[in-house]
Amino acid sequence: MNNLQLIEKVLYYIDEHLCEELTYESLAEVFGYSSFHFHKIFSSVTDLSITEYIRKRRLTVAHKMLCKTSESVTDICYKVGFHSIQTFNRVFKDTFGMQPLVAREKQAKITYRSIEEIVTGYLKRVAVEGVFSIEPRFEEKEEFVIAGYRKHTRDGFHVIGESWFELKSNLDTMKRKIIDSSIKNEHTMYGFEDYSEGFCPDPLSFYYMAGIEVGKDTPLPEGMHRKVVPKAKYAVFTVNGNNANGEIGKAFQYIYFVWLPNSEYCIDENALFDYEYYDERWDCQFRAAQMDIYVPVRKMEDSL
Repeated sequence: MNNLQLIEKVLYYIDEHLCEELTYESLAEVFGYSSFHFHKIFSSVTDLSITEYIRKRRLTVAHKMLCKTSESVTDICYKVGFHSIQTFNRVFKDTFGMQPLVAREKQAKITYRSIEEIVTGYLKRVAVEGVFSIEPRFEEKEEFVIAGYRKHTRDGFHVIGESWFELKSNLDTMKRKIIDSSIKNEHTMYGFEDYSEGFCPDPLSFYYMAGIEVGKDTPLPEGMHRKVVPKAKYAVFTVNGNNANGEIGKAFQYIYFVWLPNSEYCIDENALFDYEYYDERWDCQFRAAQMDIYVPVRKMEDSL
């Protein structure tokens, strides 16, 4: 069974348990996913966050009941999992542009997506997006340490550029202060996305660090953050191009929205991060530049 087949099971499960308390954490636990991996796969298939999907599913089921039964609005509200009639009325109007009773009176037509249509729609999107394709190699790396400038994207994704600006502005000073032997390759830099703390799926936000490899006990200049990267198995995607046409962003889209849902791998719940790896192949002045994206993974049967 691959990720897509498992998400299809999740969609049927949601329909059967709409009146219950549903969160992405509880659903992840039921189906044996890490919360982060579950969020990534679910949103790539449905094109919605888990919270948005559940809310819209409840509202569309409520609309069907309004138009096909004589049950009261209050009874329908609670049957589809809302805990407040005021909230139900407000969200229903915000979504469909009319109050529930008006929808009943007008027998308003609303387009529904069945689970089969959701999965088929995803496969059609993949057929288009799959034009950008990278076949990964798999690599195991021992524990290592990076240090750099870390910021949280809740302040906006512009902070990623700020992290790189700080790193490059202080790189010469860092190399003088950090023991030379601790840097295996002075041309190597990392763009580290950390989902193990401060992660929020909706809206998406996480810690990002631009850094270099250091020793575990190397003294660091003030303002730098140290991260121990655990031993892990990685799917490694080599990106060709200097990012003039957004190749790195396209690669991340492909990895999480196309490759991962259709693979038999899941994100390693003991390594909730990914990172960009820049070495001597990377020079943004040349179209022939290359960099790698490392994603910690494990076979699904190893994690279920």
